[in-house]
Amino acid sequence: MGAWGYLPFENDDALGWLDELEGSGGDVIRGALAKVGGGYVEAPEGSIAIAAADITAACQGNPPGDLPENVAEWVTAHGAELTAEDVELALEAVGRVAGEESELAELWDDADEPEWRESLEDLSEGCARPYASE
Repeated sequence: MGAWGYLPFENDDALGWLDELEGSGGDVIRGALAKVGGGYVEAPEGSIAIAAADITAACQGNPPGDLPENVAEWVTAHGAELTAEDVELALEAVGRVAGEESELAELWDDADEPEWRESLEDLSEGCARPYASE
């Protein structure tokens, strides 16, 4: 795992996936979230699903943290494409990545980084909250 931090965009897999995001719509988010839908979740798919869930939370007006500039631009341009069903898919994906059948969870637990799990809790809350108005 090429990671330098526990946040959604602090790993090589998520940053590499952002190339797919550029010039695309909500289907790329849905696809990334759906890849962790069944069976054992490998670390690359888990990292990408967490990034997609972070984008979903941002589309709800609740980004848990700072977004890379290109992601913020995507949210502005395409955020309205994501629906309540996408939010549910994001919540399920975060739960799967945090669960017992997840390589990413094993790696972060072995690294003794409780902040990773806390960041996933914040992410789930960000996805679940209704759109935050300013």
